[in-house]
Amino acid sequence: MASAAPPPPDAEPPECPVCLSPFDDSSVVPRVLPCGHSLCGSCISSLPPASASAAASSLRCPLCSQCVPFSRALGPSSLPKNLALLSLLPSLPNPSPPRTAGAASAARPLPLPLHAAHSRLLARFRHAILPESASPLHSSPPGHPPAGLALGSIACDLGAPWFCSRGHPVSLLPIDAPAGGAPTQEAAFYRPSHAARVIAAIDALSSAAREEMVDLVAASTRLARRVCRVYGAWMGPDAATLWLVSERHTPGVPPLLNDRSDELETVARVGALGMEVCEALMGLHGEGLVLGCLRLDCFRLDHFGRCLLDLNEVLALCRGVRAGVCLSMDGALVAPEMTAIPRDATRTRSHDFNGLIGRNSDVWLLGCILAALVTGEERLAAGWNTDGSYDDWQKEVLARLDAALVGTQLEPLAATTALCLSYEPECRPEIADVWKCIRGSQMKPGADALAPDDDIVAQKSFRCLLLGELSSMCSAQAVESDEIVQPSQDSDDKNSTPDDESNCGCSNDESVCTAGTDEPQRNGVFKSSTLLAHRDCVTGLAIGGGFLFSSSYDKTINVWSLQDFSHVQTLKGHEHKITAIVVVDNDNQSLCISGDSGSGIFVWRVGTSLKQEPLNKWYETNDWIYRGVHCLAVSGTGYLYTGSRDKSIKAWSLEIIHLDAL
Repeated sequence: MASAAPPPPDAEPPECPVCLSPFDDSSVVPRVLPCGHSLCGSCISSLPPASASAAASSLRCPLCSQCVPFSRALGPSSLPKNLALLSLLPSLPNPSPPRTAGAASAARPLPLPLHAAHSRLLARFRHAILPESASPLHSSPPGHPPAGLALGSIACDLGAPWFCSRGHPVSLLPIDAPAGGAPTQEAAFYRPSHAARVIAAIDALSSAAREEMVDLVAASTRLARRVCRVYGAWMGPDAATLWLVSERHTPGVPPLLNDRSDELETVARVGALGMEVCEALMGLHGEGLVLGCLRLDCFRLDHFGRCLLDLNEVLALCRGVRAGVCLSMDGALVAPEMTAIPRDATRTRSHDFNGLIGRNSDVWLLGCILAALVTGEERLAAGWNTDGSYDDWQKEVLARLDAALVGTQLEPLAATTALCLSYEPECRPEIADVWKCIRGSQMKPGADALAPDDDIVAQKSFRCLLLGELSSMCSAQAVESDEIVQPSQDSDDKNSTPDDESNCGCSNDESVCTAGTDEPQRNGVFKSSTLLAHRDCVTGLAIGGGFLFSSSYDKTINVWSLQDFSHVQTLKGHEHKITAIVVVDNDNQSLCISGDSGSGIFVWRVGTSLKQEPLNKWYETNDWIYRGVHCLAVSGTGYLYTGSRDKSIKAWSLEIIHLDAL
């Protein structure tokens, strides 16, 4: 192939048609657009997008006005050089001397274009990759970062699709921690570009984690005035950690609880914040996302005083809950039906939640947030999982609500919040009804209260952040903090084997249980096993037929094997809180007898095959004096004794029970 003829000595060098700068092989390199025209790299980067819908994947050529594809994440280096123009460049009169081997090794390698296998993944994540120039970790604002989060600020102005100004504070959540060992050595002549490194890290994640990340970025974009914007993924130039970058507003909601000097202003502020919290949760539900856990400081205030939900804060909190932190110490809120799920490794891996994931768990979280805003005590809302029954905690919270809202415009909110805190998920109202209650109390009588769109609550399937892949990335760095979360003191996962994990799953589809052996004490003699299945306090234990029976205020009886401490079955039938349980061992058969606070006495057959239905059941007289069965006892003469809170003791013949059962 013949080489191009050298240009005449008096010929002008080729130049960029936009900035009129002469082309060279270093700073003003001619790049060929798909339409055939050549521009320098800086001019290509500054060209506006062809349309708002394709801001990050196209541009319009200034010479022919054609819309051509262009990836802003890869930059001008992804376009080919115009070698014909470079061959027409005049040779330098004084060429630089050849570099030594040391200088060549010190030069930074050239960027390597994106691998062809990642092109389809880049098309999906093109709006979720921040440019390397953003450098959110370049400067960090003052203040102690929350657990699992790093704080920083954007180093340069970002255009479409982020539209973020320089210096805007952000929070960074680690997504893919670097693996241990020595770092891989960079090639001498090339290195992967920033977009290629980010796409490779995203490709290493599971498909569920990738989908969850895309959903968070897309949902935060559509809910810009309800949640903090999640900009996307970013990686440092010399680090292997993948970060999820989100905007962060410094003012939080908890400091507002201390300013309660003016009662009218406090009521108005509680109403405004309550409506905005409802709108944020309804917006996430419309996007198919539920939280699973929440905390009051997950809400931030923007420059206009509007309440926004920080999704990075929620993910960091979810990681702390999944790591086994003490919920009552940091104010974390988790619905009763969701408390045992994060510790059930078998069910979490199989994603077998059988309808537990839904809007009802977030309704309970909303009730706790409203209780904290009204009473001004954040710890009160998070105190249900400590010592004491759920009913006692609920009565205390409702009494505080009634005392704070009586005689105010928000007085109807007390009854609505009481429904939100119902133990049974199906008894809780819709978030839209809570929004209407707050909105209606602030309007004049007879005025039509605006209602949210029905499309917001039309979603059927949901993705729970607490049970998602991003929350399962619990490393030691993600949960260490002096103020917020602490590592768990349990050692259930350290000594468990694959066989133990298979046995700790429950046999039915609605209860959740875990079992594990704790570490030995310092003297090396005693060991303990932790059995988790109940959603409320345990009221009784009984042993018989090679099984351990446990009763609880959650109206269920759990059966455990005494051989390997695995969960066998959950017995359901009581309509009230179970207060007592006893096992009768006879020559013919063994019976488990349980009593509840609603005067119900149930008899269950104990054997190799436990039945879900009770063998027999009956109810005592239930009037305003009688308050149900409080305790049970069995004698060797064949009698069952029941004691109640009305100071009465009744004796029942077990022979009659057998005859009735037959």
